[in-house]
Amino acid sequence: MKLHYAWIIFIGCCIISFVGFGLTINTAGLFWGGMSEDLNLTRAEIALNATFNGIAGAVSLLFAGTVFKKINTKLLLSLSFGLTGLCFIACSFIQTIGPFYGIKVILGGVQNISIVISIPILLGNWFEKKLGMLFGITGALTAVGGSFFNPLISHFILEYGWRTTYIIVGVICLVVLLPVALLMKFKPENGMLPYGAESTVATTASGQAPQAAVLKGFTMKDAIRTPMFYCFIIAIICFQSAGSLAQHVPALIQSLNFSLQVGASVMSALLIGAAAGKLLMGFMLDHVKPTVVLLIFTIVGASGWYSTGVFNDTLFLNGSGFFSGMGQAIVLTAIPLLIRGSFGTKDYSQILSIILMFGAFSNAISVYVHGSIFDQTSSYSASLILNVTTYVIGFLCLISAIKLSNKMKTI
Repeated sequence: MKLHYAWIIFIGCCIISFVGFGLTINTAGLFWGGMSEDLNLTRAEIALNATFNGIAGAVSLLFAGTVFKKINTKLLLSLSFGLTGLCFIACSFIQTIGPFYGIKVILGGVQNISIVISIPILLGNWFEKKLGMLFGITGALTAVGGSFFNPLISHFILEYGWRTTYIIVGVICLVVLLPVALLMKFKPENGMLPYGAESTVATTASGQAPQAAVLKGFTMKDAIRTPMFYCFIIAIICFQSAGSLAQHVPALIQSLNFSLQVGASVMSALLIGAAAGKLLMGFMLDHVKPTVVLLIFTIVGASGWYSTGVFNDTLFLNGSGFFSGMGQAIVLTAIPLLIRGSFGTKDYSQILSIILMFGAFSNAISVYVHGSIFDQTSSYSASLILNVTTYVIGFLCLISAIKLSNKMKTI
């Protein structure tokens, strides 16, 4: 039996998740301490690089859905991964903060297209069956990659310095991700159907292949007229605001008088929790009511962030990090699936990219806000309380979106 090309796409998405997301995004905070000391920067100044990165990424998401439709996917991903690797190598040569901000702007644009948005778009185009499980697996690999690379990158920084480590990260990107880009295709072509889709057009007597399944659902124009569209926007703003604190976790743990190694350990625990959460959520969303799943993960995620400010023991801090990570499954697994289920596949890439754009802006702004809160109070306590609040608001918005979606389907 011939292997459906959708599984090649899935394997490629797994590698992008593990290396692209796990290495280039989930280890970013580990560089901040050494850079801050060497370049004489405050915590807010160094965190501002993530704000510029996030804003550029958010702007790129405004066009990402259209770009994927217009530009050959192999070419688009090859250019993006190539620029990502070169940008990391360039970071090793900076002497002042200005050029670093510029590099992060470029990274923000290319990473959001090639790493963040590419996976849900490609999986959504190539699969009809098992989509929850596949979102869970690829989402989990972002965290597994982070948990693998965090202690490794932490070791490299301590052993060789942050400049050399940036070069190592850049080379890994070029060697691993560029070959993957050559395997990627935007959607099935020449009569091929997504995995699990049933042919709606029988083979004709002349032997012509069946046409691809017709995409159904809302257009972008129709989607923005619905209240559930704005429920998703508010929800992702809230959850991304909370998730932005993950970039401060190594610094947060160090502020509690623990070492960088402990900070890396807690970050790894957070990422392992995210991996477990995404796998579990992906499975549960295929079998359990979304409202129940969201309630469970909201409680777990919020309690994880809150308890980080309560415990002063390494073991319990790792536990808090694990639960905080589990809550992140809502952003990368639940929200893309719920958006697809609510609006359909017709303009899924555009609708998803626009909603994710608001989340990216929220992440960009919030990571700076958390740094400013620390600079003003010498503590992350207020940030932890803020995270609990945003989890509750985000949960209520997602529940509202689900109810509105169900109501529209019954009309």
